[in-house]
Amino acid sequence: MIKKIQLLLILVMAFPFFGAGQTVHTDHVYDGNIENVLLYANGNQLEDPVIELGSADKLTLSFDDLSNRQENYKYTLVHCTSDWHTSDLDPSDYLSGYFEGDINNYRFSFNTLAPYIHYQLVFPQAEIRPKLSGNYILKVYLDDDGDTNVMITKRFFVVEPLVKIAAKVPYYPKNLKNFKTKQQIDFSCYTPDIFSAEPEQRFKVNIRQNDRWDNAFFGLHPTSVTPNELQYNFANGIVFNSGNEPRYFDMKDFWYRSEYIRSITQLKNDYKVVLHTDYPRVGGQYETYKDNHGKMFIAARSDQNPKIEGDYAEVYFSLRMPEISHAKVFILGQLTDWQLNDNSLMTYNGQTHQYEARLFLKQGYYEYWYAVLPAGSRQASVTPVEGSFWETQNTYTIYVYYHNRLPVYDRLVGVKKINAH
Repeated sequence: MIKKIQLLLILVMAFPFFGAGQTVHTDHVYDGNIENVLLYANGNQLEDPVIELGSADKLTLSFDDLSNRQENYKYTLVHCTSDWHTSDLDPSDYLSGYFEGDINNYRFSFNTLAPYIHYQLVFPQAEIRPKLSGNYILKVYLDDDGDTNVMITKRFFVVEPLVKIAAKVPYYPKNLKNFKTKQQIDFSCYTPDIFSAEPEQRFKVNIRQNDRWDNAFFGLHPTSVTPNELQYNFANGIVFNSGNEPRYFDMKDFWYRSEYIRSITQLKNDYKVVLHTDYPRVGGQYETYKDNHGKMFIAARSDQNPKIEGDYAEVYFSLRMPEISHAKVFILGQLTDWQLNDNSLMTYNGQTHQYEARLFLKQGYYEYWYAVLPAGSRQASVTPVEGSFWETQNTYTIYVYYHNRLPVYDRLVGVKKINAH
């Protein structure tokens, strides 16, 4: 019976947000004036927002407020379950110090077409810090009662590294139909004796490809348990579409047109950047190059401070191909916060025979894919536009949770990030 349940989890893994009427925390910006929200670890824009419990690790939140009006922003931390529902803990259970803090670090933009205020928060701080591991939401709100004027929610992770994870992507998958087109994740967890109680029920594993949420596996339980080892040997394996390396463009400088940029026009309040028309890569040959797995990097010329001197542009995307029936096409990557929403949605132009979209972006380097979302589905696929190659340098992050009994919460006891090759 347990194996049947595990197989069912594999089949419905496409999206974690099951449960009608339940609130699930996501990365979200609730105000149209807030742009370029970043959350990263240890001062590195490309480092995932994961910190070790009780360590000196720091997270940095930054964002721009284009209203150009100084606000009294506050923040708090919300503990969540492994599937991102609010946990049953009280703030006093998982926070030390105060339950909220102020965002006092802000600077006005300088010499930009689009005026804005750049805010930055480095945490945890002595006055507010997590004292339990697990999934967390960073909530930013205006100085009021906390929930009526929420501006930003961002996910991050606090890990206590008690479990060792061994993982790899084998050349031959268990199901040979997936050979050379999909990537299988093989992994085991090695656990200390303190986790000997009910390991089959208490351990849960989530797996993400790159930084995506829509195609992640959630709530995987071990298929077998040996002394100090949890094994995850599903009949058809844990499999992701391989996809392709991301497309990219360099917009760090508006003074010259870099590769893949067709034109740059200075307007009154920002710039207009038109990218060269993209085409499907299905049926083409795989090309490898160094990339950041869909992340973006805010940067500018060497004589500019990108935090306050970086300017904004309306960036125009076009994808020349026949319209896909019963499906929508989205721009996927950190530049759209990995969201499948109205901001990342493309519209089809019947006259030009292409999908079109525009994004409001700050100076920097950007990577992206075109993803297709079938009608009625919540899991997108880049394969119909980008193709699928086993050689693709995807990253996979494995999160291991242990359901604690007293107090009741999901401890994050291991995180492992691997490259497919």
